[in-house]
Amino acid sequence: MQQIYEFDTSNINPLTTSDDLYQGRSNIAAISDNGMDSDVTVCVQGYNRVEKTKQCVESILKYTGDVNYDLLLIDNGSTDGTFDFFKSVDFKKKRIIRINKNVSSIYPALVYNTSFLSRYMAGVSNDLVVTPHWLSNLLRIAESDEKIGLVQPVSSNVSNSQQVNLNFNSLVEMEKKAKDYNVSNPAKWEQRLRLVINGCLIKKEALFAIGWPFMDVGFYHDFADDDMTFRVRRAGYKAILARDTWICHDHDHTHMSSSDIEKGNRSIKIGRENFRNKYFGIDAWDDVNCFIPEYLSALKPTGTEHNRILGIDVRCGTPILEIKNRLRYSGIYDAECHAFTQQAKYFLDLQTFCGADNVFSGDIGSLVNCFDDVSFDYIVIGEDINSYKNPIGVIKSALKLLAHGGQLFVSLSNSYDLLAFLKEIRKLGSGPSKHVLSYTMDEFVNELKYEGINAKYITSRGYEQMSQDVIQFAQNCMNKLGISDEQALIGLLCDRHFFVIDKE
Repeated sequence: MQQIYEFDTSNINPLTTSDDLYQGRSNIAAISDNGMDSDVTVCVQGYNRVEKTKQCVESILKYTGDVNYDLLLIDNGSTDGTFDFFKSVDFKKKRIIRINKNVSSIYPALVYNTSFLSRYMAGVSNDLVVTPHWLSNLLRIAESDEKIGLVQPVSSNVSNSQQVNLNFNSLVEMEKKAKDYNVSNPAKWEQRLRLVINGCLIKKEALFAIGWPFMDVGFYHDFADDDMTFRVRRAGYKAILARDTWICHDHDHTHMSSSDIEKGNRSIKIGRENFRNKYFGIDAWDDVNCFIPEYLSALKPTGTEHNRILGIDVRCGTPILEIKNRLRYSGIYDAECHAFTQQAKYFLDLQTFCGADNVFSGDIGSLVNCFDDVSFDYIVIGEDINSYKNPIGVIKSALKLLAHGGQLFVSLSNSYDLLAFLKEIRKLGSGPSKHVLSYTMDEFVNELKYEGINAKYITSRGYEQMSQDVIQFAQNCMNKLGISDEQALIGLLCDRHFFVIDKE
């Protein structure tokens, strides 16, 4: 049987070519208008939990009046009256998609496409409660730079250093605190490599660039948002965490059944491995979540408007991107990132925020030659310094590139920690020991002093998995030896020590 599909383009202006990549994508997005005369399509997908869905939609209607938007309501096979509720929603620019059986949370994206969307899409899960100015704040960020493709607010109940706790006892109190919190502030716009996406705003042209469906259907659940952030960045866009905008994620993960926990852990394991396979060995956690907040506490603004930051072996680059974000709080919006890596798998993701000409890969011995005509205000050596064959030599090379008044941040892996000892005697798991040169903190600092280098101790980081039993064991050992020195306990229990070297 012959089927003919006709499309009326009589009222659409012909597409014009553009010499600019981003403008060209914007032109394409402009001719695929959804006919709703809106700036943003707010998309709510619900599957049962109708009371949560009502709360979500009602908050959108209440707190999104300062944006020209339309609603796309998706009932993904609910059996509890969700569809009837969607029909009852009193909003002029509303469309409903009904799927009669839930086969996947991703399936609806196979049903609708970009022709349903305005210039921007805001994806809101039905366990979110939005707050005053949430969408206008996100839209202001997206409109500030054509290269911003994805904007995510902070919230409650979320990982990836995106959680902000407002501490409220009622919805009324929550809404008041959120209104006070949601004050647009460019200093709080953080560029990120990875985002947990929940209530995000994304540009339509970015969706064209990364392809549809916007979620890779190979990821059933976990790591789909990690993948989306990676694709957005690799398409040339920035992913921004809006620390000036808070929404409520009404999700309680603390009362899950044992079967739910087991199922969740399996999903995480599979998703993480799928991500590594897709991105040729890059791990979404170890290679991206390498935050080093200890350095931020010691950061000194230079007092100049333009700063240069260099990351040496910082994996995908989070440590230097965090410094760039922190400098915004001091009014420095023009920080330029550079990177050097010994592992080529990180090269592309470093380029996504450093720029194509600012990233180099090679043996550590070639470091100085790569940047012989540039000096840096901040340098971060991402891997522990005693993992290098010649730690002092690496520090000397970095100092050659450091400007006067600049800061070099270095970490030292603790090779004398208690967990290494317990593993050695097979009392706490097994596995290979850390391949690092053995340094105590004093030995490291004194060796640098001998070279005329003054390293200031910042702090130490303990093992997150250190149990109370292990801590008590360490304290008992010290008590039996008659040792009450707190620094000695740090030496037993800490994973890494952090230092800063100021170049006078």
